[in-house]
Amino acid sequence: MNNGSRLVLARPNDFGNDIIVVDGVWGVGKSAVTPIVAAFQGVEKKRIDPILEYISALNWLERISADAVETLYRNYCDYFTYHNAIGREVNLRFRDDSGLGNSPGWIRYLKRLVSRDGDHVEERILDSNPATLLVGDYILPSIRELRAALGTRLFFIEIVRHPLHLFRYFEKYVSDFARIREFTLGFEIQGTRVPWFARDWSGEYFHASNSERAALLIARSYKMFDRFLDPSNIFVIPFEHFVLDTNSYIGQLTTFLGRPVHYRTKPIMRRHLLPREQISKGRSSNLRSWNTTADSDEDEVNSALIREIQQTCSESVFFEFLSAISHYEQKYPTYLNFGRFHSQ
Repeated sequence: MNNGSRLVLARPNDFGNDIIVVDGVWGVGKSAVTPIVAAFQGVEKKRIDPILEYISALNWLERISADAVETLYRNYCDYFTYHNAIGREVNLRFRDDSGLGNSPGWIRYLKRLVSRDGDHVEERILDSNPATLLVGDYILPSIRELRAALGTRLFFIEIVRHPLHLFRYFEKYVSDFARIREFTLGFEIQGTRVPWFARDWSGEYFHASNSERAALLIARSYKMFDRFLDPSNIFVIPFEHFVLDTNSYIGQLTTFLGRPVHYRTKPIMRRHLLPREQISKGRSSNLRSWNTTADSDEDEVNSALIREIQQTCSESVFFEFLSAISHYEQKYPTYLNFGRFHSQ
């Protein structure tokens, strides 16, 4: 008889349906991309999901065993797939980012509220392969474990965005990080909450200003993510490219997901102002979102912002942030070009 403490957690059976995970750092623009993904044929409404984030964070922090990580990933994806299919996961807050108002074909989700549950739902899932769409922050560092758990079921989309256009969002986020309704995992140092992914430099975070914390979180998050960005099995979408050339990315997503575009796509594009003539003239998803006004000059706004960062951060932090910008611009070239500040 096996010793219970040596038994390995496992989930041998699963629905086998597609699991689409859309990931990125804070404020990267997932709210502009995910409605387009949700409009593909057979893709379910999105769930902005803390559970995947918690599993991934605990895995990266080595606070959870490997068999538990894999089993929880598999179990949760199937749990949500089933409960979503019978209407238990409907967000009735209409204007929420994950609410019915932002869910293509939302009437079908209301009908599920009065549907029957049971084995016939399981059979329907197995036959029709609905794609479960989960959206989270900072899942990429656990991509290997997530792929080991889900195998070919997993379709992983990583959204990236120019570091400069992330700064305002991060600055507001860290200033609010101690509030009660902030549920991101973190550590506490003498009354200061530190995001879990800043563990290895928590002391530096503690002593930094909010502007410096924002700049360092962006620069070091991207440095960490670079280790896991493998284009062979991850679909990377630079936000700037997506909002300026949306139709091209819809075509690429059709191939990546193996699903046709639905007729709902065009209305969704209009609602989210896609494609755009200017990157930051979009639709805000929450109070932290950063957009420019209709009559503003984007180059002037960007230049003013980078001067502000230079004035509110130490020299070492500012140049680390500039290095992150330069690296990003080399990987995902756009008309934005702030690497020139290196020579000033």
